[in-house]
Amino acid sequence: METSRAQRISLGHIVACAIILITFVIAMVMYTNVDGLANECSMNGREHSEVVPLLSIEFNNSLLPLVQQNEVEAGPKQEVIIKKTELDNYITTYLDDIKFLCYTLSIDYKDFIKHLYKLYNDNYETYGFDETNVGYIKDGKGRLKSYINAKYGLVEYIYAYVDKNPKKQNIRRVGYTGSSNYVENLIRYYTSIYTNVDTNIALSIGAAESGYYKVKGMIRAGNVYGGMNSGGLIHYDNIEIGVLSYIRLLSNSYFGKGLNTFSKIGYRYCPTIDNNGNKIVSPNWMNLVNTAKKKYDKQDRKISASDLLGKIEIL
Repeated sequence: METSRAQRISLGHIVACAIILITFVIAMVMYTNVDGLANECSMNGREHSEVVPLLSIEFNNSLLPLVQQNEVEAGPKQEVIIKKTELDNYITTYLDDIKFLCYTLSIDYKDFIKHLYKLYNDNYETYGFDETNVGYIKDGKGRLKSYINAKYGLVEYIYAYVDKNPKKQNIRRVGYTGSSNYVENLIRYYTSIYTNVDTNIALSIGAAESGYYKVKGMIRAGNVYGGMNSGGLIHYDNIEIGVLSYIRLLSNSYFGKGLNTFSKIGYRYCPTIDNNGNKIVSPNWMNLVNTAKKKYDKQDRKISASDLLGKIEIL
């Protein structure tokens, strides 16, 4: 009986020792793995004390379904979209026009854009936004005006801005000595704004008046249409504003009043008296403009503000 008991005790000790040994081996393996991880992290510039033990396999497996569920519910990452205001979109669309038209009237376009944002913030809740009237210009009855297109309203507001803020205008007095092609392209661009003006009629009248934009005295004065005042030939600060003034004149005083052909325009623009004492269009003027029109009819093309910006230094 005692021998059998001793054998049983010995067997129990053996089992216990085996369990302890197995536990020790497992602990050493785990320590080796962690130490190996520590060595790898140390190679990446981390200290041993910063090592975070890996989660157990059981714990990782318990989290996996939750992570997968969250990924399905959340879906793919969505791009964050910042909603732009109407004025943001307007400035993006017409930035080159703003730059060139501000250059034309000798104001800093960056200051002007800041001014537009102030107007927008001050007036949007009351009036909303109309891209043809970014300056919130009102008529005599206090109602907001609406123009035929965005660039038309932009030009009209820049004029109004200069009138109200004369100190913002850094006058450029430049006697133009460049090519006639640039002047012709100015007319093409401005008539894309004042769309009631026929481009080729405007080009032809200017050519007839200024010798195809080569008469030095007129071109230096920025005056391509022969405009006169009490002091003689009108002098403009630069060719850009001179040509713009010409196109605005045609738009407001001629085409805007139904005078939209050479004969109708000429009767007021360049009249003469015939042998019978009747007022008529100057035959010589009619011959000049009709000849010029044949040239420009063959050169019909569109010009944008970006085309013109490539010819000048404004930034």
